[in-house]
Amino acid sequence: MVNPPVNALAIPVLQGLEKNLREAQGSSKVRGIVICGDNHKFSGGFDITHLRKSTQGQPSNDVSDFNAILCQFVEGGSKPTVAAIETLALGGGLEVALACNARVCTPKAQLALPELRLGVIPGFGGTQRLPRVVGLEKG
Repeated sequence: MVNPPVNALAIPVLQGLEKNLREAQGSSKVRGIVICGDNHKFSGGFDITHLRKSTQGQPSNDVSDFNAILCQFVEGGSKPTVAAIETLALGGGLEVALACNARVCTPKAQLALPELRLGVIPGFGGTQRLPRVVGLEKG
């Protein structure tokens, strides 16, 4: 994922991720998929400007089905998926990582769903996946 400075999940990034996941899952040459972020950061989360637009009634591209994409091509695809997390995976970035079959992290990686402090419910399946991965109490 490439969207400096924190690889925010802007609409073009989500569309590119979907395109690449579809291609990788459909290719007989690919045996596994590693999702990573550019410049030592996995992802700082969903692009907040999109959220701001939607709460102000402005038109924006719909990403409401991105969780279905994660379910189909990351979590439920025929090929194993791994999130390679260096430095941070926040919000939607953590949700992408949670959808993967496995996660590998550097020792100082930061993982969190900070949108909860803003009263925003994670929209890419994080409320279901986090407790499955770390347990109900920690999740």
